[in-house]
Amino acid sequence: MPAQTPADKEVFALDIGTRTIVGLILAQTPKGLHIRAAEVFEHTSRAMYDGQVHDVAAVAEGVRKVKTALERRLKHPLTRAAVAAAGRALKTARGEAQREKSASQEVTPADVRALELEALRAAQESLARNEGQAAAAGYFCVGYSVTQYILEGAPISELTGQFGREIGLSLIATFLPRVVVDSLFAVLRRAGLEAASLTLEPIAAAEVSIPPGMRQLNLALVDIGAGTSDIALVRRGNIYAYAMVPVAGDEITDALCQRFLLDFTAGEAVKRQLSTADTVTFTDILGQKQEPAAGTVVRELAPAIDNLAGQIAAEILSLNGRAPDAVLLVGGGSLTPTLPAALARALELPENRVGLRGRETIAAVSGQAKKLSGPQAVTPIGIAVTALKGSPLHFLKASVNGQPVYLWNLAGQTVAQALLAAGTTWNRLFGRPGLALTVEVNGELTVIPGGQGEPATIRVDGEPADLDTPLTEGARVEFAPGADGRNAQATAGDLAGAARFYRLNGTDTPFPPRLTVNGLPADPATPVPDRARVGILWQRPARELLLLAGVPAEQLVEEDFPFLLGGRRCTLPFSPCRLSINGRAAGLKDLVRPGDALDYTLAEAAPSVGMALAGRIAPVPPVTVSVNGQRVNLPGSGTTILVNGRPARLQDPLPRGAAISLVPGRSTAILSDLFALVDVKKNAQPGARLVMTVNGEPADFTTPLKDGDKVELSWA
Repeated sequence: MPAQTPADKEVFALDIGTRTIVGLILAQTPKGLHIRAAEVFEHTSRAMYDGQVHDVAAVAEGVRKVKTALERRLKHPLTRAAVAAAGRALKTARGEAQREKSASQEVTPADVRALELEALRAAQESLARNEGQAAAAGYFCVGYSVTQYILEGAPISELTGQFGREIGLSLIATFLPRVVVDSLFAVLRRAGLEAASLTLEPIAAAEVSIPPGMRQLNLALVDIGAGTSDIALVRRGNIYAYAMVPVAGDEITDALCQRFLLDFTAGEAVKRQLSTADTVTFTDILGQKQEPAAGTVVRELAPAIDNLAGQIAAEILSLNGRAPDAVLLVGGGSLTPTLPAALARALELPENRVGLRGRETIAAVSGQAKKLSGPQAVTPIGIAVTALKGSPLHFLKASVNGQPVYLWNLAGQTVAQALLAAGTTWNRLFGRPGLALTVEVNGELTVIPGGQGEPATIRVDGEPADLDTPLTEGARVEFAPGADGRNAQATAGDLAGAARFYRLNGTDTPFPPRLTVNGLPADPATPVPDRARVGILWQRPARELLLLAGVPAEQLVEEDFPFLLGGRRCTLPFSPCRLSINGRAAGLKDLVRPGDALDYTLAEAAPSVGMALAGRIAPVPPVTVSVNGQRVNLPGSGTTILVNGRPARLQDPLPRGAAISLVPGRSTAILSDLFALVDVKKNAQPGARLVMTVNGEPADFTTPLKDGDKVELSWA
């Protein structure tokens, strides 16, 4: 073993497994990574099951023996150890998340990140319920993979940059119970050690068995131990998912013991000979010595081997969605004869796509080749290399709304992990949209969306933050959940839309539509319930508009006014309001629409005599004569109007029920009628006599005149 120099850096790594405890000292020397010392301890009792510490004292005693042996060889004490949590304690759960958003807004990476966190929380809570834990915070999330994105209810390959109202995703997440870490630390404390670093066993194995250049492939690393088989999946340069299958080498040992009547220790010894000997020798529990061929024993174990391969393959397919490009096997259980071929069949892969990765593939690490060889050496060396490179998992204490949380995550600690660890202290990251309002407007279905939910408010140490904000030791996260959007509300006026106008006596005036809600009259402020039938009519009788404009109701009436004319009963349609629509005379019941011009004037409260007689009195034609060669029109005398026996004028008000009599006028004239129109005194001489002729014949003042007569007036 090379001598240690002051520049050397070393780490004490422990792989505490179900069957064995492996301890090694790995140093970074000028010539590369070198294992200075290694010790392997095999449990004398079944103090561990399926990677979980069951007897802390017994396991701690084994760790102490390994530690003491290494200290004796190194000649200095060991106080800190790099360890790995058993991946065989990993559990998986599926989660989904959906939310609604504005269809006009692009889906951002932050939207997708929030969906992932909500789906992770759903998976965490589902796992906690299934495992009987009191709270989802009983698990660490150590990895997850999105299995499907959803846009408007349909699968899509990528959400970021899309537009849609409904988005969602499904994922599969991997969790490690906190009790696994707690029991591991308890063992270290009893053995007089502190945890120098912590990683996951599948991560440690992948660190040394899958170089970065191979990680662009889709690979499955399976660490088959004694209690269970750990799976790590690699894709696009990253380890993206982990899983555990609760069968491994012990199941093969148990099958061998049942078939050949062996105790567990003897069965383990026989199993280890199957890969190296042609014939195995053992004595069963009845004292009978047997020497079957190794091939015969392997054939007897075929059902158990196929079962192990089938369960591993099913978990890989569930996580990966398909068979990976290749499968790498590590761990002592991977030495089970015919297992690689059985796993290739179960995954429908060529046999050369499933292979073992042993110590010999780790070219960058030298030393202790005899003690640490084969596939079972990969994980302990990986633990040491991970610790030496400074890339183990880290714990960090923070708080969410005053509740302490302990974080452990592969990619650093962020607000997202703190919220996930806090469990019940937070709810939705986005408020739910308010309920929509669905109404029927004039027979057409209309949907009024509710208000958009508000995102959560996040602060770290008093400063604004988001889900990806990194956390430091003691960080204080304050989280206020997103507020739900308001349920959609609308009034009848809202549904009518923008205001429309008409002209009232030359002034632009808002046009109020006629509104109904579920068949009942409504005004613009009437609230509209869900599934209501709303009527909006953009035409109204003139009377309704004038009432809304403030015209007194008593002046907006139309009635039949009774009267007698020559003893005959008559009626006169009458309204105090006289109006026109777009310049044409109209009645109060005529319809007005937006854009129309409505003009009105208000008259007396009763009609006039002239209104009652309109069209009932024939005009008296004038008499046209020639006076001294000039044309003169002599009007007729006209009709005399009697109302209730008294003379009346056309502009006089008409009493209700009045009796009207008409006395016809004359349509002829006499010569003296001219004197009102002609100045006969013009040119008169004192003592002269007026000489009058009609059509050349002498005439006097009473001579009748008719149309066309020629009148001569002179003084003699």
